[in-house]
Amino acid sequence: MNTPLLFSNIVINPSQRDFWKQVRSNSDSGGKFMIDLARKYNPNRFVARLGEWSLPWQQDVPEKYKLPAYDPMFNKSFNKVTDQRALEIKKLIQQGQKFALMYSGGIDSTLALSALIKNLTTEELQSIIITANEQSVIENPVFWSKFIWGKFDILNSTTHKYDDLIEKGYRPITADEGDCLFGMLFALDLYQHYDYYCENLSSRSQLNLQNLKNSFNTAHYSKYKDIIIKHFEIKESTRGGIHNFQMDSDPNFAELWYAKIVKNIETSNVPVHTLHDFFWWQIFNLKYVNCAMRCSIYLNDRIDVRTVVEDYAINWFNSPDYQQWSMNNNNNGEKIVEMGPATYKMASRKYIHDLDKNDWYFYFKLKIGSLGASVMMFQDLSNVDKSRSPNYRFGVDSNYDVLYVSDKTTQEYITNCMSNYKIDW
Repeated sequence: MNTPLLFSNIVINPSQRDFWKQVRSNSDSGGKFMIDLARKYNPNRFVARLGEWSLPWQQDVPEKYKLPAYDPMFNKSFNKVTDQRALEIKKLIQQGQKFALMYSGGIDSTLALSALIKNLTTEELQSIIITANEQSVIENPVFWSKFIWGKFDILNSTTHKYDDLIEKGYRPITADEGDCLFGMLFALDLYQHYDYYCENLSSRSQLNLQNLKNSFNTAHYSKYKDIIIKHFEIKESTRGGIHNFQMDSDPNFAELWYAKIVKNIETSNVPVHTLHDFFWWQIFNLKYVNCAMRCSIYLNDRIDVRTVVEDYAINWFNSPDYQQWSMNNNNNGEKIVEMGPATYKMASRKYIHDLDKNDWYFYFKLKIGSLGASVMMFQDLSNVDKSRSPNYRFGVDSNYDVLYVSDKTTQEYITNCMSNYKIDW
């Protein structure tokens, strides 16, 4: 295989455990680290859009999802960028296109729908259908009853994947990159267990970190190194599950993961200073490709991936202005106000509240499991050969051909790359 990968995936699930255990036993230091990373964050789909970041295989980023050059002079407000995005959809509707918004009831998809309701006419909104399920209603019942029910055609998202929607004539809209723009997804567990982590550190570290607890959006992230390392540790368990399957992990994994991220930060030209910045960068730079491409790959069995990515899929937050806004608005109250989930995605909360006036959603909405994960779990795969099911989709090459772990050539490629990949950071 001589072409770069545009997407790669190490997932430790029951159908692949034996393969990855065998690969790990034959891997060099870097290959072992990559599998440990999959145990910490399952799946392991970390690809840098900027800065130094080695992988076992040659990797590229699809043109559509590359990171625009940081512009420190960018000054558009979140509301302006959001309205612009809705007006772009409005223009496409005026050209005759139709859209299916994948709605979860969470902040990101509610933000997208709020912008469309605000900026489109009643007639233009008829070109948009909503894909949702019971979970979508539970997440945001007030918005559902006030703005969706009886006003939009609705399809069950559990039974309608990307290919189903495209074949019905709709372009799918997802808001999966919302977490990437705002950060905190990977920090949430640390914030919630801050005091617990401190209890397991030295008395000097405890005192230092307690003094820093309210400075997560001002102090440099390196001051939090001890607690970050504790947070990054792979927690072994006697219980079963996808993360635990009788495999040793490198005791230095947490230090290695921290060092790899720091090297990436230091070789990028985007400001990353605080603890919030550190975890924001981890998802904004390293997980963005995963968030942007996963639906096109894992909720699509019948349509060429290149066609879906380039011609149909619309990622609501994948615009140059949204990304510039994200790089220029850390630590100013636009993303998070306090160390906790209730003030997360503040700019989106304010935009939604301007429309729905729902104080409960504004003040108390927390993040729960995504609609995408629900659809992936329950999608109908009865007509898909088991060896071609989503669990076996390892990656996409530069020709947009899907690579399957079930194929011998893919297995040989992975094994060879992992056996030669050394820790180089």
